[in-house]
Amino acid sequence: MATLTRRELYDRVWTNPMTKLAKQFGLSDVALHKICRKHDIPTPPQGYWAKKEFGKSVTVTPLPHGGSGSIIIHERAGAQDHPAVTEVLGRVHDALQQHSGHDDVRKPRDAILEASLTRLSKDKQGKDGLVRIDGEGLVSIAVRPESAERAAMLLSALVGAATGAGMHLERGANAARWAAEGEHVDFSLQELADRVEHTPTAQELRAVDKWEADRQASFKRTGYLSEWGRPYIPKWEERYQGRLGFILEEVRDRTQHEYGGLTLRGKFADTKVRDVAKAIPQVVAALATMAVIKRENAAADAARKAAREEIERRRREAERLAALEKKREEGLTALLDVQARRAELTGLLADLDRWTGGAVLPPRLGRLRQWLEARRERLVAATSSDGIEAWLAQCHLFGDEED
Repeated sequence: MATLTRRELYDRVWTNPMTKLAKQFGLSDVALHKICRKHDIPTPPQGYWAKKEFGKSVTVTPLPHGGSGSIIIHERAGAQDHPAVTEVLGRVHDALQQHSGHDDVRKPRDAILEASLTRLSKDKQGKDGLVRIDGEGLVSIAVRPESAERAAMLLSALVGAATGAGMHLERGANAARWAAEGEHVDFSLQELADRVEHTPTAQELRAVDKWEADRQASFKRTGYLSEWGRPYIPKWEERYQGRLGFILEEVRDRTQHEYGGLTLRGKFADTKVRDVAKAIPQVVAALATMAVIKRENAAADAARKAAREEIERRRREAERLAALEKKREEGLTALLDVQARRAELTGLLADLDRWTGGAVLPPRLGRLRQWLEARRERLVAATSSDGIEAWLAQCHLFGDEED
């Protein structure tokens, strides 16, 4: 985390290439360009540094008049462009500045911390040489006994700084975790293995010598040299040499893309040139950032879920209305068929009366007319107001049950 004025950032931008300066801040050059644009700070044009290197004349764009407030640059700031993150990191920065000189920051009294350090001092190392503690109410720690004292100092410093920034340790199902901004963030303190060149052991060398002797004996018998079964001696090995680091849970910024987004930095460890103790402010800032991003992710997930549910509701409603319209069209077709049938029967009966001229009909024709008349009466009843109402109720059309 760095705090600069506009003038200071402007001077640094025109003193070092953006790619190199961005690395000093732990940013990409794109992220640093965005910060400069946001604060109206001009940056060197393309080819500026090449021209300057070869002694050609270059033009420096003056700094425009603007605000005089501080610019806070957070490591990996390009990972989050959320106002909520900026706001909480500002508060964390102020808290760290305010409590940086207090002794109680380095010697916090915390029940979870004290229980963890007590266990760390008593437990024995495992086969891998590490003392491992975790569980509900304990910080997850895995270090060699030789590193336990320094691990305790680092953990105490982190707890003091984070507590001063408004966070607190809480019990978790598997290990203690940080509570901040209404969320929780898992973390651990681990001794990290270094990859070093492997020195063959006496046992490994004896195994190779035995294999070579057996190989030569086989060659004398068969005249064939085989490479099969040669004992493997690794060139590199993992070795614990006191390098400690804070490992935070993996958090990905999913506020803009549900299945994409940048993974926030979650590992802060000793390097050849830097003690991880100096990175504790960055660890605290990372914890706050992760908590905010987790909270923003949850809000984004809720919004996406609500949007999907609304889309699904609209889809089901469209399907329901389409099915209802189809059912109504089918009902209308059936109703029109009945009405057309009634008209046909009425016309046929009128034709029979016209053909016979009112005379007595023959037996078969008379019985046909009676049957036709009965059918016509049923169709008349079916197409009356009461008949259609009853038919619509039977088909569940145009009633409350449609909804």
